[in-house]
Amino acid sequence: MQLTPRILFGKDPLVNPQPSQFAISPCGQFVSYLQAAKGSTSLNLWLFDVATQTINCVCSSAAIAADSEDVAELTVAERAERERRRQFTFGISQYVWHPQDAALILFADGNAYRVNLDSAINGDTAAKPIVLTDKRFRQSAFTLSPKGNFLSFVRAGDLYLQRLGADGAQDEPIRVTTDGSETVSNGIADFLAAEEMHRFSGHWWSQDEAYVLFTRVDDAAVPPSHRLEIDALASRTVSQRYPFAGGPNPDTQLMRYALDTHAQTKVWESSDAEPYLARVNGAENRWIIQTQDRLQQNLTVQSQSYEETDPTAWQPIYAAQAATWINLTDDFFEINDGTYLLSTETQQTDPHGGRQLIRIDQTDAIHRTKVLRGPTHINRLLTADGNLAYVLGWHESPIDNHLFAVNLDSGDCQQITYGEGWHDCIVDIERSRFLDIFSNAATPKQVTLTSLTDNGTSHQLLCDTITNDHPYLPWWPTHAQPEYGHIEAADGQRLYYRLTPPASIATQHPVIVYVYGGPGAQKVRNEWPSLLLQLFAHHGFGVLELDNRGSTNRGAAFEAPIYQKMGGVEISDQIQGLDILDDIAWADRQRVGVFGHSYGGYMSLMCLCLAGGHFKAGVAVAPVCSWELYDTHYTERYMGLPQEQPEAYANSSVLRHLPKLNNPLLLIHGMADDNVLFSHSTQIMSALQQHNIPFELMTYPGAKHSMQEPHVSMHRFALILDFFKRSL
Repeated sequence: MQLTPRILFGKDPLVNPQPSQFAISPCGQFVSYLQAAKGSTSLNLWLFDVATQTINCVCSSAAIAADSEDVAELTVAERAERERRRQFTFGISQYVWHPQDAALILFADGNAYRVNLDSAINGDTAAKPIVLTDKRFRQSAFTLSPKGNFLSFVRAGDLYLQRLGADGAQDEPIRVTTDGSETVSNGIADFLAAEEMHRFSGHWWSQDEAYVLFTRVDDAAVPPSHRLEIDALASRTVSQRYPFAGGPNPDTQLMRYALDTHAQTKVWESSDAEPYLARVNGAENRWIIQTQDRLQQNLTVQSQSYEETDPTAWQPIYAAQAATWINLTDDFFEINDGTYLLSTETQQTDPHGGRQLIRIDQTDAIHRTKVLRGPTHINRLLTADGNLAYVLGWHESPIDNHLFAVNLDSGDCQQITYGEGWHDCIVDIERSRFLDIFSNAATPKQVTLTSLTDNGTSHQLLCDTITNDHPYLPWWPTHAQPEYGHIEAADGQRLYYRLTPPASIATQHPVIVYVYGGPGAQKVRNEWPSLLLQLFAHHGFGVLELDNRGSTNRGAAFEAPIYQKMGGVEISDQIQGLDILDDIAWADRQRVGVFGHSYGGYMSLMCLCLAGGHFKAGVAVAPVCSWELYDTHYTERYMGLPQEQPEAYANSSVLRHLPKLNNPLLLIHGMADDNVLFSHSTQIMSALQQHNIPFELMTYPGAKHSMQEPHVSMHRFALILDFFKRSL
């Protein structure tokens, strides 16, 4: 049976609903997660009881939200939050465990709810969720305070605090701010913070719940740009204050609110020297912030006591510099008062740029730093206890991900997980165990609760095996198993690839290079891959994916070659990757196409223009055409300021190279894209028309950058398959 776009993206998905947002309860008895029912996109809350080895749905989305939410009813803030988080499900969007009570706090459909756990697991009718917010309004940016006494949220650009009790909300919420407007937002992550810094919070609680820090972001300095947003029924002009590269950024202030006096104090504001507030953490007795300069070559970690009101009283405790740029992470952990763990991949800590742990010991105005040599590269700091820190990363191969324990005194490193593949973990130090969320190229997702000790017990929670009732079973006999390998780049660094063969090999077959190629992403991982690869395989195509230099999870030295040269080494590495096909009997190197989305769309165009002799046809989805049209924080990180690097920007622009395009092109874009604006594609269309170069075009009314609507996916990939069948 042949796999088709209608089958793959239809209402009966071929993969079982995937669990997400795993957490271990404070009492340690339960593992919680969100998962939809089969055939649904609405997430329900589930609990695995470690003692009884049973799984129960403790709250269905139907109990608190509409069965099918209307995205049009979402507020602008909610829609932006969903798009920035790439959230394409409905029902329960997020949840947290209450730190003191046997309860969970759920967020769904613009409101917050409490579920008392004892009633829920006993099937009591009292388990009905208790609403915590006023359902006449829609809220977003929900945060539960550290002790669970308050729920904070944002409504229409203003920050509110709601006192909580066991039976729900207590009294009316405290309205902290009153100046929310079209240009001013309080307590919520703005576009740059969420989309490019991956900072999704805009307010933070002190550990003692006496203070709240919140951002006040004013977009007035960013000139409005007007774009046409078109959906199926109408078109409208949208005014968007988009911070184009080289232009002004929003003004950001960090405000401190005292719950006892209701006093507000400005404790930090953006400046020419420090325009970006990258991270905020509430430590035991102080705030910790991370700030960046405009070119993101300097990162400063600063601290200030909760009670301090002087905005100049921040004390630097660590600074990192780089000749190119510094990547942001969420790696921060307080070991005790004044001792912190961070991570960095600048060449200050490793001449090869692998990310490593840094221990910071602060005493009054003195701070000492110590580099702890862990695995080859750390991609996430999870937690620490005593003299051990637990991290995720890799030691031998970047296509695998493992759990390691790093000794904070000696720097010695012990690998804990060993099965080849991708391990994503949650560590429960108190009970000496960890949750292992695992898959590899031959094994769909498995979730296991495992002891940190060699002789401990192990409990399997979930195992998505291809059994008789699995929806993918009819296609499992023809599943094309990928192979992994690596080649050397021109500078000697390894480039890893995944090659998926056609499902049925008859003679020589065309190959599609499925590319992203940009920074901040890694395509080639030893995990259960997207069934999109099987779609191409079922239609007679091989698929080659290669992580060129500039990709993430490899360290600074691997990323640096793209600095101020986007569209350079990425293309040469992809061309070199085609040499892999010379040793593949079924691969026809004379029939190679290229396909990508976003940066991958940019790469598709650059491959066709700069290496048309290697790529016979290409599909570019939502491509960047000119980096001056993309935002400040992303673009300037890699390219510098356009005013200072005009030739670098011009040479990295698709528009400069379009006259060289001689092969078939299919251009695709969503007509409501607020990230890579639709104007990128209109400029490409205009330039191709001016040069009398033929191309094919498809636009999708109402679709934003991710283009995740099922009908859009069905139509888009049917079109792409048809295009490649005709052109290859």
